[in-house]
Amino acid sequence: MIATRRSLLSLVAVALLLAACSATGISTPSVTPTAEPPVAAPASTARPMEHGPERVVHLAPLARPVEPAIPVRYDAALLADHCVDRDVAAPPATDVVLTVLDRSYGLAADYAPADLVTASSAGLTGSSGTKLVRSVVVEDLAAMGAAWREAGLSVIVESAYRSYAGQAATFDSWVSRLGYAGALVRSARPGHSEHQLGTAIDVTSPGWAGRLGDWAVESPEGAWMADHAWRHGFVMSYPAGSEAQTCFSYEPWHYRWIGRDAAAAHRSSGLHLRQFLERYVGG
Repeated sequence: MIATRRSLLSLVAVALLLAACSATGISTPSVTPTAEPPVAAPASTARPMEHGPERVVHLAPLARPVEPAIPVRYDAALLADHCVDRDVAAPPATDVVLTVLDRSYGLAADYAPADLVTASSAGLTGSSGTKLVRSVVVEDLAAMGAAWREAGLSVIVESAYRSYAGQAATFDSWVSRLGYAGALVRSARPGHSEHQLGTAIDVTSPGWAGRLGDWAVESPEGAWMADHAWRHGFVMSYPAGSEAQTCFSYEPWHYRWIGRDAAAAHRSSGLHLRQFLERYVGG
């Protein structure tokens, strides 16, 4: 009880003192509690920092890398005197469609592609649709045929795949017209024709008479082929001015499919086809 009375008296004394200080204008000192250390909010609940409008940084486009050069793939040099008529087995290539054929290098008599189909598979009609080509040619031949029609042109596939025996008959027909020596530069001996690969076509147009004029100049169809066939993977095997290198006469109607990428590279190279195909031998 005594302790309780003392506590009460102490409280009363404090109250009277505060009242007296308030009446006389004396301020009491404030007591600042000890500050607790700040507690960081958990990472999952922390508010993100406020930013101004986002800046868009425009980077200059990267330069396109230089396309690598097509590597030389042959293991041994090809015959330098390939205009000599002989029967040497064509050297293996990275793909058979890139096989080098000339007056020296040839195919076996029993060689025939296993995937021959009619050109009607490419949407060609009439006599053109009856010709045989390899199935790998169909997609590009179809696209080229559509381009002919869109341009209002009438291109006829006069010849495509020829077997060894079929080429022998063709060569003999030239011998009967021009003699043996003349036939050697106008037609390939059996086994040496690109037609046996199933990827070469001879093309013409209505009204074109014979093979002694310049179809690439004298007809719109021939001019179109000379300018655009490469876009569809077809290249002219024996262009004008290349007789000394190809050993055959100029044939503006003869085109060989080597694929779009290779055809574009061939066009950029400035080489005639045999020179260009050397880099794929022995792959």
